[in-house]
This record gives sequence, structure tokens and C-alpha cells, in this order.
Amino acid sequence: MKKALVIFKSGDNLDLIIESCLSLKKEFGFEITPVYALNVNPFISNSEDAANLLEDFSELQDDFLDKTKEKLVEHKLNAHLLSIVQITTENLKNLLRLNDLLLYQEGLFLGDLFLEILKTIYRPIIILRGKPLTFENIGVTSDDGIKINKSVYSFLTLFSSTDIEKLDVFTWNYKKKDHVLLELIHDKGVLPNLRGFSSSLDDIKDFYFELNKTSLLIMGNLSYSFFLEKITNRMGLNILEHINSPIFIG
Repeated sequence: MKKALVIFKSGDNLDLIIESCLSLKKEFGFEITPVYALNVNPFISNSEDAANLLEDFSELQDDFLDKTKEKLVEHKLNAHLLSIVQITTENLKNLLRLNDLLLYQEGLFLGDLFLEILKTIYRPIIILRGKPLTFENIGVTSDDGIKINKSVYSFLTLFSSTDIEKLDVFTWNYKKKDHVLLELIHDKGVLPNLRGFSSSLDDIKDFYFELNKTSLLIMGNLSYSFFLEKITNRMGLNILEHINSPIFIG
């Protein structure tokens, strides 16, 4: 049995997460392990209103927790297993020991905790953005490196029952003659459809537009720290900051 650890945080799009959980459960038989992320220190302030702000935030958290429980019960998503913890990378590593996948919602503005999770995670992660998770139109963004090879291999292993006929493989400024990832995809019984873009012929916005058409985008993990990725204009970070489709990193 495959299990997905699903994080619910106050402020998340609850309906989007629930719809994505149902996709994993109904299409692939995943058991859902729900976790409510408790934020115990959301504000840092020296003002007189800090205590009131904290109280208001606690009420918002309580309200979101109640709604989360209701949705889990309504859709039979293991509400009885719901645990409430403060999410740290260490806690996540322990929680993931009995799970095959992490489902985590993160907007285009990347928070510090999310970036730490990417650095330390040892299980595949699906990052939810503005669309619910579906498997209708899966794409890959590739530099033919080890990290994207690992992600594609993890995806095709974890979702081996997926009826995928082809994968669109997107590249940006890729100039090598060989592309090992295409061979790997072909060996797994899937037709790779190479779609190359380059800065000399295409606008980067058109590249992002095509990536955003996918229902799920597979990419490799970041290679460096956020700061180094930012100042060197690395494509992996740019994709995380511009793509609204769910993203799989293995």
C-alpha cells in the first residue's frame, strides 16, 4: 500500500488539497496521512498589538483546523489519523518514514521552510500551486542531469500504474547531441516528445506558458542554496517561481 503525507496549513486552499488527495486515492490507491501544521509563532513584533494579532491568528488556525477535519470526514480521507504538529524539517523527516510521498502546497513566493524541505527531503514531493493534481497532461523539464533523471525514475516507479503514452520533455538552451533521459523514458515504455526552446529563438515567457499548460510538471531538485540559485539565475528556481501547475520532484 502506498501512502501520501499531506500537510494542511492555515491559509492553504483547502478544496484544492482535498481534490488532489482524492486524485491520489481514487486513481492510485494511496492512503492519505493528514497532518495539520501548527504555527506556534507566526508574528515577530514589538508592538502593543502583538498579543492581539497572535490571538486573532490562533482563532484563524482553529477555524481552518475545524474545516480541515470536516472535509476529511466528508471525503473519507482518514480524519481519525489527523495529527497536529509544528512542522520542522526534522519532524517531516520522521513523519515521512512510513510514507511514500509528500503533498505540500506552496505559492509562487517560496518560504524559508519550503526551501529547507527541498534541501532535506528524502521522499518525492508534489508541490501544489494554483491547480488541483491531475495526471492528464504530464510534462518534464530537463537539462539531462542526474537530478531530473532521478525525479523521472521516481515518478515512473511510484506511479507505474499510470496509463501514460507520452511525456513532453521541455528543454531550454540544451545544445548537447545526446539526451539520456529520453532513452530512460523510452525504456520505461513511454514515448518521449522532445520540445526544445532556446533564448536565441524563443521568449522565456513562451517557455513558461507551455510549462503552465501541463497538469503536472516533473523537475529535478535545486542544486544549490536559494541565494546561489537566485544570483546565478538558475532555471530550476525560475520554474518554481513562475509555474502554477503542480510540480513533482523525486
